[in-house]
Amino acid sequence: MDKDVQQELAYFEKRMDMLKKKQNIPEAMLSLIGFTYKRQLNSLVSLAEVGDSLGKEDDSSSLDDVLRGKPMLPRENFPYDFDASRKLFFELLAFLQEQKGHPGEAAEIVARDLDKGQLDLSQCYTKYLAGDDHYFRLYGEKTPNAPRTLNFLIQASITPSLVKTGYTVSLLLPPDQVWNLGHCPVCGSLPFISELKDKQGFRYATCSFCQTTYRVPRMSCVFCQEDKKKNLEYFQVSEEPGFRVDVCKSCKMYIKTVDYREMDKRAIPALDDLESLALDILAREQGFTRPTLSAWGF
Repeated sequence: MDKDVQQELAYFEKRMDMLKKKQNIPEAMLSLIGFTYKRQLNSLVSLAEVGDSLGKEDDSSSLDDVLRGKPMLPRENFPYDFDASRKLFFELLAFLQEQKGHPGEAAEIVARDLDKGQLDLSQCYTKYLAGDDHYFRLYGEKTPNAPRTLNFLIQASITPSLVKTGYTVSLLLPPDQVWNLGHCPVCGSLPFISELKDKQGFRYATCSFCQTTYRVPRMSCVFCQEDKKKNLEYFQVSEEPGFRVDVCKSCKMYIKTVDYREMDKRAIPALDDLESLALDILAREQGFTRPTLSAWGF
């Protein structure tokens, strides 16, 4: 196994042990996330390069267009490895089928529909790329006790390909550019978390679709670009060190922000999002909305 992958897995395990000690996240959820993350990482390192499938004139935008707000490669045009995604899908499905209660029951329904030809994986991936959440919400009526099961399986299994493509496309962009667009410059999707880095506290957002990390202005709303101080606030709680919630009174949206600069800890965006679930509850209680799902599709 690649040394970098081994180090990443070791650090992930360390963070998971810390989460388990907090005892505020169900053990079943932690088990699922742990299994999923490891399989995603293994899938990611096994994927072929995607450069040959990019750069078509009808797919990608020019740099000038991107600077004006058009995504470099709209999400519906993202190439992905169907075979690798399908393989990961069935690994995750099998894991869920072994679980007790609602997750296992929902997984059995998904498996049954696949066997009967009532569910087509290629169509599911196409719907996900198109951002058609209505499709997944409608299917969720079949699994009312775990309505996001299909969305989770599709999102989690295609994510390695999306990350690979997103990283390749991001190399075409200016490395030090500060993006004040309200969306990811690579695919046009919204960010799901941000982080303060370096001594200067530069702010970086992580895309909810391709997980590209890109620099954004520190003192503005990452969604509507509001930059008036009177409309921007943030709050922290002592029980969640290293996290804060940035809220915008103009668009009434919020995003969680990681700040580990004074801690012996480094960011894993998808795991940071899970660890700080309590802050989502507090933000919603104050009337603010998160415009994206979690990194896990629920």
